[in-house]
Amino acid sequence: MTKVKLITEQLQNHLLPLFSSAKTIYILTSFAMKSGVELLHETLYKAADEGADIKICIGDYLYVTQPEALEALINIHEDIEVRLWNSNGISFHPKAYIIQDNE
Repeated sequence: MTKVKLITEQLQNHLLPLFSSAKTIYILTSFAMKSGVELLHETLYKAADEGADIKICIGDYLYVTQPEALEALINIHEDIEVRLWNSNGISFHPKAYIIQDNE
């Protein structure tokens, strides 16, 4: 890893431009909400359509993840791998976005 950055606000303003040139996008997050998926939808679709390797893992902790958000993620593009982490009630609250471009 050559660039690690702490982002504390307006995450989409930092992520979306990176997705457009990414060859790899890995997302690990505690929850998924439909509103968040809607923000990422178009950019993730374009990245997947251009051959980016996209894997997304979301947790079910505290039942915050919306089923509609999972369904929307699964339906963005057939080449995007989406997984649900079954927390079994154990705290699961990660947030990690790993993006690799062609450079």
